[in-house]
Amino acid sequence: MRNLEIRQQIGERLLEERQRLRLSQQALADLIGGVRLSIVKYESGRSSPAAETLAAMEAIGIDVRYVLTGFRTSPSGIDRERFKVAFAEVQRQAKSKQEKLSLEASLDLAWRFYDSFATLQAARPLAI
Repeated sequence: MRNLEIRQQIGERLLEERQRLRLSQQALADLIGGVRLSIVKYESGRSSPAAETLAAMEAIGIDVRYVLTGFRTSPSGIDRERFKVAFAEVQRQAKSKQEKLSLEASLDLAWRFYDSFATLQAARPLAI
């Protein structure tokens, strides 16, 4: 995926988040200590927000994880659906190899899959 495409996707998700919070571009800029033109550029994909800007956005309720990756942050910080996929995959693999895994071993492997999905998702969206 090219940088322009990534910036555009980030911009689209930032727009969704701003609208979810019912903020105008100017209101968002005021809340994070920025300028409206920067918000326009982020949402159009012409530029990307810096780490400091993302931190300020998160502080006012924007789901920065979603803006950057397309995955929502659950209240616990865990993507429940992604973990369910990981756990199901562990169970499927164990069954196909006719292995019995303890619950603890299954959970441990599922966490490893879960973390791997985050890495893969950066390269391409995970179909659930």
